[in-house]
Amino acid sequence: MKKLFYSIILVCAIFAMCFITHKTNDIDYIKSWHHQSALLSIADAIEKHLVDWNEVRAGEKEMQIVYQLAKRSIVKVAVGDAAGSGVIWNIDDDQIIIAASKHLLMKGMAAEVTFCNRETANAIILGVSKQYDIGILSIKNTEVSQKALREIYEAVPILACMDVDWDRERFLKEYAESDVLQIGADLGSGTNFSIGQLTGISFEPLFYTYVLETACYSKAGMSGGGVFDKNGRFLGLISGGDVPEEASVREAETTYSIPAWLVEQEYGIILADIY
Repeated sequence: MKKLFYSIILVCAIFAMCFITHKTNDIDYIKSWHHQSALLSIADAIEKHLVDWNEVRAGEKEMQIVYQLAKRSIVKVAVGDAAGSGVIWNIDDDQIIIAASKHLLMKGMAAEVTFCNRETANAIILGVSKQYDIGILSIKNTEVSQKALREIYEAVPILACMDVDWDRERFLKEYAESDVLQIGADLGSGTNFSIGQLTGISFEPLFYTYVLETACYSKAGMSGGGVFDKNGRFLGLISGGDVPEEASVREAETTYSIPAWLVEQEYGIILADIY
C-alpha cells in the first residue's frame, strides 16, 4: 500500500513538472518533452524500480522524481574497448541524437549505445567539437524498438549563456547552492549517480571554457552523463573532476560539467559541417 501511495504522488509530481509554465528569461528557456504520452507508463516503471528509494539518502527523497526521469535520458556509450555515458539530446521522426564526451568518441568511428531498458543500438559518430569536450552521435529510429522509443526521453536543457560575467552571475543567483542530481550510465561498476549542490562556475583551462562546479561524487565512466536540477532540467554535460591527491581510488569530489548552451551550440555547428 505504501508503494502505491508513493507511486501516485510521484506520477502527479511528474505530470506537474511537465506542464511548468515557460518564463521569459533564458535561464528558464527549456525544450518541450518528446513523447509526453510515454508518461502514462511511468507509474508502472516507478513501481518496478522502487528499490531505488534505498539508494537515495534520507532527506533527499524528492530527488527520486528527478532520478526516475533523468535516467531515461542517460545512455551507455561504448567505443571500441572504452565505455562512458551520453545524454539523449533530441528525438525526431528519423533519428535519436546523443551528446557525449569528445575524449570518448575520439577512440573510434562508430559506437554501441545501451538505453535505460538495456536495449542496444548501433550509433554513428556525427562529429566532435573542435574546441570543447563535446561529441554528437546519431541512431536511426529504425534501429530502435517502439518499446524503447516509448521509454526514453530527450533531456530538457536550461540554455543559459555564460559568455560574460553578468550572465554567469544571473545563473548563480538562480542556482548557487541548489540541489542537483548527477548521473552517468550504469556500467556495472557500482553507484552511477550522486546528489549534491551546484557550488559555482569557473574557467578551467583544461576545458577551454567556463564550467559548472558541483559538489558531487563522480568517477570514470560518468563523463558524458548529466547534471539535472530539482525540476529535472539538464544543466550540464559531465566532463571531469577534481580527484584529491591522496585518494587511492580515482573518484572526484568536485565535478566539472560543460553548460547546456555550449552543447546546443556545438551540436548546431557539427550539423552545419555535415549538411
